[in-house]
Amino acid sequence: MIEVGGFQAADPSPMAADILAADPAQPLALRCLHETNRHLPPHQQFDAWREANASFLLHHSPPSRPDSYEAEATTWSFGRLALTKAETPGGAYSRTAECLRRDGLDHWCFSMAIQGSRVHRTRDQTSLMRPGEIMLDSLAQPFEVARTRSAWLFLYMPRDLLPETSGLAGGRRMLNTPEGRLLGEHLRLLSAELPRMSAAEAERMAEATQAMIALAVAPGTRADEVASGPVAAAQIMRLRALIRANLGSATFGPARLCRLAGISRSQLYRLFEIYGGVALCIQRERLAAAHRALSNPTDLRSISEIAEAVGLFDPSSFSRMFRRSYGISPRELRLATSAGRVSAGTQAPTPAWPAASFPALLRML
Repeated sequence: MIEVGGFQAADPSPMAADILAADPAQPLALRCLHETNRHLPPHQQFDAWREANASFLLHHSPPSRPDSYEAEATTWSFGRLALTKAETPGGAYSRTAECLRRDGLDHWCFSMAIQGSRVHRTRDQTSLMRPGEIMLDSLAQPFEVARTRSAWLFLYMPRDLLPETSGLAGGRRMLNTPEGRLLGEHLRLLSAELPRMSAAEAERMAEATQAMIALAVAPGTRADEVASGPVAAAQIMRLRALIRANLGSATFGPARLCRLAGISRSQLYRLFEIYGGVALCIQRERLAAAHRALSNPTDLRSISEIAEAVGLFDPSSFSRMFRRSYGISPRELRLATSAGRVSAGTQAPTPAWPAASFPALLRML
């Protein structure tokens, strides 16, 4: 086991484990994933970085192997947002259709170069990005990137937090507007201040950041139109609360949720369309509840009892879905928890980190 920003993480592959490091100064209330290969011998650095990111991106080997390939990235999770600050050598990588099928991530991503530049290609668009420019992109479509030695900021958010306003359907847009530049300066300050924030401060900053994003994406939008996103988000939160209250029923589904919420089936499906559907959201809530229980060392129920309590009565299906979502089996998480991997002297257990990977962090937003 290794510790990542104060959270416990399951052992990754031997090569990938070499790039993970703890950040003892990080407040335990903030999830933080720090990756670096600077301490490795130069001839091992590229392979370690490529393997550690293999589930999310495909890093392409350079024509001639460089003498060194020092890279570092730190990702903070605050609210339902995640901010990554990365320093990387020149090179090329891609997010392929296979990557999309493997991790299922469809988050929005705002990217901005602090130093260096890159060429970003999708099927029908090519963009050259220089320092200070900010781009909105989607993880739900394949892309290719070629970059110089660079320092970058990336802000990730779940798809449901950003209203599907005009111009976003294609999944990519340069934000070369006053509002976009203001968002870029906000990200610069955020990367400096976020590591020192308390959990409460970070939550408030997440709300402020979402408001700035709404204005940057739709400059000039009327206040009532900007508010439509939060209204939909509030509906989703209410529906999720109803789902969590009924997880113990294996037969709980869209029909019953409609009756409890007092909304039509078409309205329910429209709200959950960006999540991949109502059934998928219910499944994710079941798995999240099981994960919380398995991460709690004071919960002495068996794995099967926990699974049944959240409405999952087929042990093999439960284990398979759990591993696919969190990169670790229920049994492995329970063993890690029962081995005493919690902070000594605390009233509540330190939340267990499901997998030492960037995709796992995004799935928890």
